[in-house]
Parts: sequence; C-alpha cells; structure tokens
Amino acid sequence: MKAAIYTKYGPPEVVQILEIDKPVPNDNEVLIKVMASTVNRTDCGFRSAQYFISRFFSGLFVPKYKTLGNEFSGVIEAIGKGVSAFQVGDKVFGYNDIKFGAHAEYMTIAENEAITTMPANFNFAEAAPLTEGGHYALCDIRAANVKAGQNVLINGATGAIGSAALQLVKYFGANVTAVGNTKNMELLKSLGADYVIDYLQEDFTKTDGKFDFIFDAVGKSSFSKCKPLLKEKGFTFQPSLAKTVKIFFML
Repeated sequence: MKAAIYTKYGPPEVVQILEIDKPVPNDNEVLIKVMASTVNRTDCGFRSAQYFISRFFSGLFVPKYKTLGNEFSGVIEAIGKGVSAFQVGDKVFGYNDIKFGAHAEYMTIAENEAITTMPANFNFAEAAPLTEGGHYALCDIRAANVKAGQNVLINGATGAIGSAALQLVKYFGANVTAVGNTKNMELLKSLGADYVIDYLQEDFTKTDGKFDFIFDAVGKSSFSKCKPLLKEKGFTFQPSLAKTVKIFFML
C-alpha cells in the first residue's frame, strides 16, 4: 500500500510517498481503509520535532512511528478475532495521536481507542476533521468546569480547536465572546458567538468585559495580559499546555 513516510525529523520535504506492507490487525484491532485524513498542527509538530519534549514520546533521535495522520475516517475492512464493537463494512472515524498512521491507504487501531461509527448524515471528508480540535477543546472545557450562564472568551475561535470550543461552550450554556479576524465575523456568529471581536481592529485584552474563563486556542496571549479580564475566580488556558501535560504523563 502507499503511505506518507518520514524517517527523520525536519521540514515537509522529509515526508515521502512509499510502498509499504499493508498492516494486519491484532486480535483487538480493526483494519481501516482510510478514505479521508487531515494534516494538522499535531502532525506538523511531531514531524518537525521542534517542540523538543515531543521527542520523548515520538522517538528521541528518529521517529518511532513513521506514518503520521492522527485524524481519519474510513471503512472497516477486517477485524481481529477479539473485536465485538465493530463489523466489516462499518463506516468509522476517529483520532490517534499515539501511533498516528492515517496518512496511508490502510491503518489499524484498537476497538477501545478513539474510534466510533460515523453519523449517517456525515460524509468521510466531513467526519475526519472533527476529532483533533474537538478532543482538545472538550478536555479543556471540562477541566475549566464551564457552566451555564458563565462568560467565556475564546481567542482564535475559527481554528480547529477554537471553533469546536465555541460550539461546545454554547452547548453547555455559557455566554461566548469570540475573537477572530474581519472576514470571519459572520462565521463566528453562525457558530453561536454572542459577541465577536475583530482582532485586526481591536485588542481583545483591552475589552471591558469580565470572564470566568479565557480560552486561548492559538496561544498568542499571556496570563498577565488576560488577568485584568478575569473574574475573581476566573482563569485562562491554552491547549498547548494541555498537550505538554498529556505528553509528560505518557512518558
């Protein structure tokens, strides 16, 4: 099968399309014919390894897992003998930032990992991009214990994590102020933002609002800048911190 392989860390040019053996699922795994995947910032970060702490997880000097791609959608082609949650032919989507593998024609993943069947009204191209951003957004929102009626500000609300956070925070009943650029103001409103701030016209850290939670999805602010905007027990959070903590506990 064809796969995008990288055997050393570096720029995009280190990735090559090569022929490799088709994987065989273990007893608890499914074999997926990959129909769609993405190239997101997690893939790029692990490929470059400039964020050095990731090397303690992905391989200190060379990549341990040579095919990237953490988001996927596809069709189950085979199942291990111990698999009971899925059947051959199931349309599935999911997320794997441990072994990756979705930048290939086929991949394997354990049935109890981050994989589930696709909603009937989704196609493969719609399902694959849902997981990475949604995964980090939901984890951070749960950590923040966001509740109905709270005021939340999301910086970078049109990226994968930020757009997922905006919709999830609205689902939990919070009031959302979303920060984006001029061309995305209507998009932010369509995703549920109660108030929007155009960072090309206004510095969101100068707003008069007070917030229970400031979610910096792009990591371009700091606690000192956000502190004046926080309520007495409010706090700010960046997904990059969550990734660092996650990697630390996996070492």
